[in-house]
Amino acid sequence: MKRVLAILLIALPAMSQTISLNDYVGALARLQSLLASNQLATAQDEARKLATADVNSPHGRFHADSALLGEIANAKRADVQLQQRIAVTIDEIRRVAPGITATADPKLLNRVANEQAVPELAKGGELRVTPATTPLSERIAKSLEAVWNWILKVLGKILDWILDFLPDSVRRSGATGGMRWIVAAVVAAIVLLIVFLALEVRRRARKKAAPATESIAPLGSQADADPLSRGASEWERYAAQLAQSERFREAIRAWYHAALVSCYAAGVLHFRKSRTNWEYVAALAPSLAWRPEFISLTRRFEREWYGSSQSSIDAYDDCRQRARTVIDNVRGAA
Repeated sequence: MKRVLAILLIALPAMSQTISLNDYVGALARLQSLLASNQLATAQDEARKLATADVNSPHGRFHADSALLGEIANAKRADVQLQQRIAVTIDEIRRVAPGITATADPKLLNRVANEQAVPELAKGGELRVTPATTPLSERIAKSLEAVWNWILKVLGKILDWILDFLPDSVRRSGATGGMRWIVAAVVAAIVLLIVFLALEVRRRARKKAAPATESIAPLGSQADADPLSRGASEWERYAAQLAQSERFREAIRAWYHAALVSCYAAGVLHFRKSRTNWEYVAALAPSLAWRPEFISLTRRFEREWYGSSQSSIDAYDDCRQRARTVIDNVRGAA
């Protein structure tokens, strides 16, 4: 077995193909042409065959450039750099052996030239030109002109329709020209009257559609006794409505509820249905700067709500100011 392998190793160099230097350069030029025409598969096959060949040259025998031919055989695409390396190799061989003249495949060169030729433009056809954009002012003017012409046309038809009611004797007597102007003036007056009435109706409709003022006497409900039935801001707005309708006693209660709800929201006080107002006062920390203001507000509220059937505007203003002071301090601390 070892003898057979030795014989094969000795015989392999002898089995390699031997070509002339002129054929070798021609083969390289053909590979260059195949890569230029993007025939990569054919170039790879020929590069593998050429890689096994020996070349006879005037300076001695040498083996084909296996490095260059191996890259061509394993190339993934027809790279331009491979074509440049082939060209450099051919130029170097011609420099060493000036008598070498290799020509590429003429059929392949003609086919590549035909593929790269740019066809002439076909005669005839239309060249599309983008129309120039009309200015906005010009378009508006044309639209207004079209509307005006339409109005004139309609008025002319109305005028002719009115003139048709005139007796034939009047139209034959030649008075149609002056009558036409009179009828035109009447029609114009009617149109102006219609426009005026339309504008007047529109103005009155806008006036009626304007938001109405707050109701003078907002209705109360049983929920007014519950401080949690509204938020603090809602109690403030409700107090303003009540004061506008001169229901100052109820407005004072609304302000007091606004102060309580603000304290609930800030966590200063905790709502409990069975607690009295003075129990809430006792639950306030003595360190709070606004605690005396809340005590005065509670005292004034209980005197107005439980001690009288009707409150004055002065009592309302006093409670509103004290409640506002408490609310601002609570929100500022929060």
